[in-house]
This record gives sequence, C-alpha cells and structure tokens, in this order.
Amino acid sequence: MTGISYDTLNNSAGVLFVSIGLSTWLYAPLASLCGRKISFVFGVLISIAGSIWYARMNRDGDSFGSQVFIGFGEGCSEAQVQLCLSSIFFRHQLGSVITIYVLSYSLGTYLGPLVANYISEASNFRWVGWANTIASVFTLVMVLLFFEEDSFSYHRFRNHTTDAILNYSLAQHGIVSNEDDLTLGFYDKMWGLPKRLALITLPESRDWHSFPEFVKQYFKLLFFNLKCLWFPPVLYAGVVWGIQMALLTFYLTTEDTELYLPPFNYSSEMVALMNIPCIIGSTIGCLYSGALTDYFILWMARRRKGIVESEFRLYFAFLSGIIGSVGLFMFGFGISKALNWRVFYVGLGFIAYLFSSACNLSMLYVIDTYDQLVLETLVAVALISNVIGCIFTFACSPWLSQSGVQNTYIALAVISFALMSLAAPYLYWGKSWRKLTKKTYISMIQARHAKNA
Repeated sequence: MTGISYDTLNNSAGVLFVSIGLSTWLYAPLASLCGRKISFVFGVLISIAGSIWYARMNRDGDSFGSQVFIGFGEGCSEAQVQLCLSSIFFRHQLGSVITIYVLSYSLGTYLGPLVANYISEASNFRWVGWANTIASVFTLVMVLLFFEEDSFSYHRFRNHTTDAILNYSLAQHGIVSNEDDLTLGFYDKMWGLPKRLALITLPESRDWHSFPEFVKQYFKLLFFNLKCLWFPPVLYAGVVWGIQMALLTFYLTTEDTELYLPPFNYSSEMVALMNIPCIIGSTIGCLYSGALTDYFILWMARRRKGIVESEFRLYFAFLSGIIGSVGLFMFGFGISKALNWRVFYVGLGFIAYLFSSACNLSMLYVIDTYDQLVLETLVAVALISNVIGCIFTFACSPWLSQSGVQNTYIALAVISFALMSLAAPYLYWGKSWRKLTKKTYISMIQARHAKNA
C-alpha cells in the first residue's frame, strides 16, 4: 500500500538494531545523574513518536526514520530494567527475577508479529503503528504514576564497615557493641510519595551544579562505560546475545520469503501462527536457564563448601547449543525440502528455546560476575549484540539468495553451536580471566561512587 519494498523493510530492521545499541549507551549516564525514572519516560515518549511515524509512513525514508525512533524508545529497557531488578532483589533471587524479564522480552518478540498480523488483517498495517502508540501511551501513564525511583546513594555509607552482619552476630553474644553499624539507616524514614514518584532524582552528593557541568559529567560517564567492552564475560554475553538477534532475523526473513509461495502457499495468518511454537519453546528455555540454574548453583555451593562462581550457570549452555542447532537444521531442511509442517514447527520451538535460554544465561553470567556494575556491563553487552544483529540483518537476504535456505541454515547451526560451546573455555579459564579485570572493576566502582555518590 506504500510501495516500500521488502528489502527496505528488512534493512530498516538493521537500522533498528543500531538505534537500540546506541540509545542504550546514551541513556546510561542519566541513571547516575538524574535517577532511573527519567530514562524510561524519555524512552516511552520517543517510542510514541516512532509509532506515530510508522503509522503514517509512505516512503522508504519513513521506514528508516520510524525504526530509528522506535529503537531509541526500546533502548531504555535494554539495561535499565535489569539494573532496577538487581537493585531491589537479593542475589539468590536474581535468577528467577531475570528469567521473568527475559520471558517477557521473548514473549513480546513472538507475540508482536502474531498480534500485528491480526490487526493488519482486521484493518490495515497502519493500525499496527497506532496500536503501538496506544500501548506506549498507556505505558507512559503507568511509569509516571506508579514507577518509584529505586536508585540508591552510597555517599552516607562510604566509610561504613562491611562487617555489619558479623558485628550484629557478635553483639548478640555480648562480644562487641557497634551501634553505628547496627543502626545506620535503620531509623531512616521512607520518602514521601511525591519524592518517590519524582521525574528526576538528583544524587545526594554531586560535583555538578550547572548545566555545563552536567553536560561535562554526562560525557565523562558516557565514555567511562566503554571500559567494560573488553571484559571477557561481557564479550561472551554480547556475542551470544547478538547471534540470537541474528537468528531471529534469518528465520523471520525465511518465513516471509518462502512460505507464501508454492508448495506452501501459506496465508499471512498461518505465518503469524508460527509464533506459537516459539512461545512454547521460549517459555521452556526460560525455566531451564533460570529457576533450574538457581537450584544448580545452590547444589554446587554445598559441594564447594559455600563457594559460588558465576561460571556455574554456563554448564547449561551446552544443551541449549545442541537443541538450538538441531532446531536450525530442522527448520532449514524442512523449508528447503518442503517437509511436513511439524518438522519446521518443532525446529522453530527449538530455536526459540535457544533464544531465551542463551539470552538468560549470558545476562545472568554478567550480572553475577559484575554485580556492582550492572548498568555499565549490560550497556556494553547491548552495544556488542546489536552491532552483530545489524551486520547479520544486512547480510541476511544476500546470504539466503546466494547460498539457498538449506546451506544457509547449516552454516548458522555450526556458528550457533560454536558460539554456545565457548562456555567450555570460560568454565576452564573464566575465573583467571575475571581476575585480569579485577583492578579495573574495583577502580570503576570507586570512580563511579566518587563521582555520583
């Protein structure tokens, strides 16, 4: 209805990946300088603008422009949400909590095309944009009215001993009495509702008091976050997450270019319903990589006399790699050989299982390793993963055209399995690699608290 080609729409998805990664990086300093709520408000507002632009697009430029805005809207959720979750839940709860986040992320990925198809069939594609606009406005209202600021100032506690729990235990037996440690923060009153719901929450102690100083501090923090890019767990998580984005692009492109033609002759509704096995596979993958790994870590800790290492979760990566590669083979051969629909439907479920479990495991690995730099490390992960997603998106159509569906998916299966198998060297050398980043990690924590206490 607009004359915009499929290749243009596909390439605009590559622009979307770049926009998400870039905006995640640009939003990050705001959490330290202005509180976390403002990033979500900015993101949703930009998403509303992008959705309206999408609903009114008529030219190729509109397709690219709307995706830039939508990507900047999504960027606020790539690292900020996990930061909030890690701030309000204990470490032993993070596996389950992050799993719920990844499950929501995955379900949105698969339910989006399903719902969008029914909307476009009932009216036209423009109502997909309008529906997203309505959903974004509702989200904005929810954020403004119900999102309470959860940032925490460490300034008052910078000289506070880390042995408060030990001191409390000793005090119970009359061995020591340390009232400062036992009562510090106990008598603090809860903030009033206006302060908890404030749009901007400034740090209690800050070294900027004017807009030029704010801008200077913003750019300092912006480039400060890039130090995490060379951390080995961050590189692993970014690459693993990035290949999942790439696989998503490939099978969606394959569905749109192959299934509408003979011998399949699928309708748009039938193609949309192919997201159902993805939803099932994604749900199972989240349960496998989240709650189950939490129990595994507790079991390993008992065997290791209470010692927990963040690499423990990576034992679960091998099964995900095998199942995901099998799914890619089934989907590729099923489409290229026109096999029974059950073959590539089950293959899709396996691919979705890989998507959710790999993303969950890689994210939890980073959070467990660098729990004091959650935002900074996840920003770096988002940059790496979205660059990979962008590259594969632009390569997708030419690769499928040159190599064919079968050979392309054989290559993707090999690449996917090889990347998931990187868990092996991380299990063996991961601890020593983490030690190499220890000084940088500690110095970054100290520098951040000194700047934004």
